[in-house]
Order: sequence, then C-alpha cells, then structure tokens
Amino acid sequence: MRVILALACLPMLGAPVLAQQPLDLQTVAVGPWTIATTYKADKFENCTMTRSADGLGVVFVRNQDGLLLSLDSPKWKLERGKAYPVRLSTGPRSLEAKALSESKSVTIALADATFNERLRTANTLDVRGEGTTLRVPLDGSAAGLERLDLCFDKNLRQSPESNPFVAPARRP
Repeated sequence: MRVILALACLPMLGAPVLAQQPLDLQTVAVGPWTIATTYKADKFENCTMTRSADGLGVVFVRNQDGLLLSLDSPKWKLERGKAYPVRLSTGPRSLEAKALSESKSVTIALADATFNERLRTANTLDVRGEGTTLRVPLDGSAAGLERLDLCFDKNLRQSPESNPFVAPARRP
C-alpha cells in the first residue's frame, strides 16, 4: 500500500522540476539569429545570440562584463590559451583586439561602445588574423542585438540577487 501511494505521489514531485526546465532553455529566433538565456545553478549567467554560416559558428555573449564574440569551427586546430592578435572591421571603422583561444574556438572582448553600435548596421564583420580574414555575416544583427540587450536587462533585473525593494538603476 505504501509503495502504491509513493508511486502515485512521484509524478507530483517531478512536476515543479519539469515546469522549471523551460526557463533554462528559453530561446527566441530573430531573423537568422537565435537568442538564448543561460542559467547556471538557477542563477542568471548571460544571454547569447547565435548563428552559423559557412561552417563558422558565431556567438555574441552579453554578460555583466559587456559584449563578447565567440567564433568556432571544427576545422580549426588552435593553440589553447594563446591570445592571437586580430583586426576587427565593419566598413571604414576598425580596431585591434585579442582573440583568446581554445582548441576549436576564439573569444574576443568587444569593449568599444562605438564599434559595437556599428555592428548593428554593418552587413559583415571582418576578423583579420595573420593567416586569413573571416567574414562574419551580420544580417539581422540590429534586431538581434536589440533583443540580446533586452534579454540581458530583463533577466538581470529578475535576478534573485537584485533588491526587490529598490527601483532598478536606469541606463541612459
């Protein structure tokens, strides 16, 4: 009898867990981009904007440190932990940066606010390394980056570490 009662209650115990799972897997398509929210141990981590083009994986990450660009390819054989110098260009605007590597990917911090705004209107982002220039397609990036910022702001405000008794700080 106890076993039957325990088995009957088991689905009710699992229901809250199943109800929370979509929170960890929230995604929205914006043109060619997929916007996703990432949680780690029920804590908001970041929002990502992802797509792939011609075998190149492209991920923009918005977190508390700002905006990052991650590029990956299964064909790459990179030296893990190395910082490769790169030149980022969107039309006439360009800047020097460092691409921090893993075995099949690099991550580039995008700290220049003016340059980041150009990403919204440019058709492509050229990432020039010593060996080649990668052309990152940016079609639909204006709407995608807008949604990425909204995702980050919304989830940061709802973070359990925020103070629910104080109005959130307004950004200009």
